[in-house]
Amino acid sequence: MDKRTSQSRFPNAIEVPIEPGHTALLVIDMQYLNAHPDHGVARRAKERGRFEGLGYLFETLPSAIQNIRRLQKAFRGAGMEVIFVKIQSYTQDGRDLSPGYREKGLFAPPGSKDAEILEELAPLPNEVVLTKLSTGAFTSSPIDAVLRYMGIKSLVITGINTNYCVETAVRDGYDRGYNVALVSDACTAIVKEQHDATLEGLDNIMCKVMSTDEVLAAIPKAP
Repeated sequence: MDKRTSQSRFPNAIEVPIEPGHTALLVIDMQYLNAHPDHGVARRAKERGRFEGLGYLFETLPSAIQNIRRLQKAFRGAGMEVIFVKIQSYTQDGRDLSPGYREKGLFAPPGSKDAEILEELAPLPNEVVLTKLSTGAFTSSPIDAVLRYMGIKSLVITGINTNYCVETAVRDGYDRGYNVALVSDACTAIVKEQHDATLEGLDNIMCKVMSTDEVLAAIPKAP
C-alpha cells in the first residue's frame, strides 16, 4: 500500500493548532550520548571502525540543530513550553534501563556527559527536562501526566532518530489524543531512506509533517 492509497482512507487533513498555553516543543534525545561525534555511541563506533555508518546522521545534524534552535527561540519568545526528553538511567549502573537499551549500550548515568543535552540546545532554567529508560518517552517517562497538568494539547516534535524515538513519540502522542506536528528538517536519522520513509508514512495519518519555516509561520505573533 503506497502513501496515496493509505491517505485516501483518511480524507481529512490533520491540523495542529499552535497556541500559547496549549502547545509544547519537544526536543528528543539531543544529548551527547547519541548526538555528538566525540561522545557516546559515535565514540564507540569510531573505536570499532564503524563511524562511517553514522555518516548521514552527523552530516545532517548541524542543520537539524540550527532549526531546533530557531524553534526554541520562537517558542520561548511566544511564551510556549520547550520540553526536553533524554535517555538517562536513575541508577549509576543502568540496571533500571529497558533490556533493549542495556543490550545496545544506550546508557547514560546521572551526572555523566552523555546524559547532558547538547550545549547548543541547552535548556533554560525552569524548563522541563524528562528522562526516559527506553525508546518511548510516553512508555518510560511521566511525559503524559506532565503535558496534561500543563494544559498541553499540541506537540511539535523534533530530535533523533526520526525512525526510532521520534517516530515512537509521534505515534504514542497521537494515540493519547494530542495534536502532533513532526518537523521534517529538525529531526534526522542514521539512514536517509529511513528518515524519508518515516516522514512519508506518518504524514497526515498520525501527524502533520511540517518544515521549520511552516511552524514558525504558524506561531502567533506577540501583541
